[in-house]
Formats: sequence, structure tokens, C-alpha cells
Amino acid sequence: MIAKLLGDQKKEIMEETSRMLVDQKTEIMHEVVALMEVEVRPKFDLLAEKMDLLAEKFLPPEEVEDLDSRVDVLEAVTRRNVREIGRISKELEDLKRAQ
Repeated sequence: MIAKLLGDQKKEIMEETSRMLVDQKTEIMHEVVALMEVEVRPKFDLLAEKMDLLAEKFLPPEEVEDLDSRVDVLEAVTRRNVREIGRISKELEDLKRAQ
């Protein structure tokens, strides 16, 4: 009879402990969610806003490709102009010496 009483008491203690653990887990989860809402979410929101601002400053890939093409053309024209200016400068020096 004592063994049965001890067994019943042990069972009650185990069930109560199990309920307490479940309640504690639930409470901890609520606290974690509250902490995330207060601490983490505002930081993510600020980060998202900053990323949006940065994204607005970037050109779409099509425009970047267009700019790359235009820069290539400008570089080629500049090289040609530098050569032409060098040629003209040399001719001018030759003319000055010839006079």
C-alpha cells in the first residue's frame, strides 16, 4: 500500500513537473517574441530602410551597360584625340624650327 501511495505521489510529482516545464517553456517563448519585437524588429526595419535608400542610388543593370558602352567610346575618342594633338604639336614645332 505504501508502495502504491509512493507510486501515485511520484506520478503526481512527474505530471506537475511536466506541466511546470511546459508553462515555463511557453513563458520563455513569449518573452523571446517580446524581446524580438522590441529589440530586433526595429533594427531590421532600419536596415531595410537603409537598403532601400542604397538601392535607389544604384543604376539598373541596363543603364550600367549603356554607361560602360559610352565610356568605351569616350576612351577611344580620347586616345585618338591625344594622338592627333601629339601629331599637331610635333608639326607645329617643326614649323617653328623651319622658320
